[in-house]
Amino acid sequence: MRSKFTHPKDAFDYYDQNKDGELDKDDFKRLLKEAKVSPIIRGLVAEFMIQTFDANEDGTVNWDEFQTAIGETDLK
Repeated sequence: MRSKFTHPKDAFDYYDQNKDGELDKDDFKRLLKEAKVSPIIRGLVAEFMIQTFDANEDGTVNWDEFQTAIGETDLK
């Protein structure tokens, strides 16, 4: 994914399929599919990502939450 996008916002916008400014479970599943994560665990990993990154607990990950998640890794 790192080579596909020049900035994290590009990745966020690409995976935000309905362009509502939030990543939902389906958006994360798409990301995980492109990252070649096994279909068997893709839904579980997507749910875990939302639970981990969704600070306001609305069931999605917005741009601010995504930035925070990226900041906690070395994927800047």
